[in-house]
Amino acid sequence: MDGFYSAFFTGLAGNSVGMFVFKSGVILGTDIGGMHYDGSYQVDEAAGNITGRIVYVIPAGTSLITGVSNTNQPLRVEFPLELPLHFADGRVVTIQTPSGTINARFQKLRDWI
Repeated sequence: MDGFYSAFFTGLAGNSVGMFVFKSGVILGTDIGGMHYDGSYQVDEAAGNITGRIVYVIPAGTSLITGVSNTNQPLRVEFPLELPLHFADGRVVTIQTPSGTINARFQKLRDWI
């Protein structure tokens, strides 16, 4: 599970690419739109999923791939995350965010060393 991942996102209004680190229950990441992600996760082998929370800040003046625009000031967003246990096996994963639905395909680039 621990490692470096790329993520390819699609939404109602566009596409994006991000990079993430999953390490010992912590998620860190960034995307080409200037967003930074910080969160935590737990692996539940019995249920076959990964659950956690993600926090990101939408910079002022940013338009998201979901179609939402933030024009005033930076906006902090927090939401629960649920991924299948093998989320980086090539499948497309649907993620519900407070600003709308995105589809993501993750690829593990390398293990954490």
